[in-house]
Amino acid sequence: MTSTDLEDQMYKGPHDEPPSYSTIAPCAPPATYTSGLPVLSGQMNWVPPGLENLTQLNQLTVREKFSVSQGWARTFDVLDPVGLRLFQAKQEYRCCGPMYNVKISDNSDREMIEVIQECSCTCTQQAQVYGLSRNLLGSVRLHMNSFVTHLSLLNPVNEVLLLIIGPSFQTNIFGNVTFEVKSRDEQHVVGMIRNESEQLSVSFPLDLDVTVKALLLGGSFFLEFLINQRRRQMRNRRNSH
Repeated sequence: MTSTDLEDQMYKGPHDEPPSYSTIAPCAPPATYTSGLPVLSGQMNWVPPGLENLTQLNQLTVREKFSVSQGWARTFDVLDPVGLRLFQAKQEYRCCGPMYNVKISDNSDREMIEVIQECSCTCTQQAQVYGLSRNLLGSVRLHMNSFVTHLSLLNPVNEVLLLIIGPSFQTNIFGNVTFEVKSRDEQHVVGMIRNESEQLSVSFPLDLDVTVKALLLGGSFFLEFLINQRRRQMRNRRNSH
């Protein structure tokens, strides 16, 4: 099976039952959020080293700096609400390397977060999100669905923490797009990811666990990659006809 066949299978049946989604108006994320999940041993009040700045933030912006013309790397800045850079990120393309790999570093060039998808040789697209010293923070999983974009943010023992839900990759992925960050039961919108003017704005509750904030940031990068990948695929097919 070719890589194109695998990509096609992502957007065709069989599918999970589609979650509900409707475009939401701009609003501030809630001040508090409780997932209802049991806290893992040693997790409470623990802040991963290097991510302390996230404790006082409820919004981040991911802005691409430039693209290397040969397509070997993309670089990004991660900004706080007043436009100061917190992190810088680099997505590398390597022959025989992972399908997706982005490394997020602080301003001292110390790697804080890594998002990696080893391969896409199965029908499931999933990326792992690591913190400092390769500490697994969780993963982000794309569910096959023609009707909506549906990703789950999972903790290290594969419990669902949050959902990212938005327009289908089949249709509204060009131009500005809004995705909802929902509670795992889909009853509450707890944040948003907006892809506007070629940058991502990510909002979330102020008191959200810092590990989950980092996981959501990693999931936002993975979502941006999936959108960019699908756009390229659609352009290539249009140009080939």
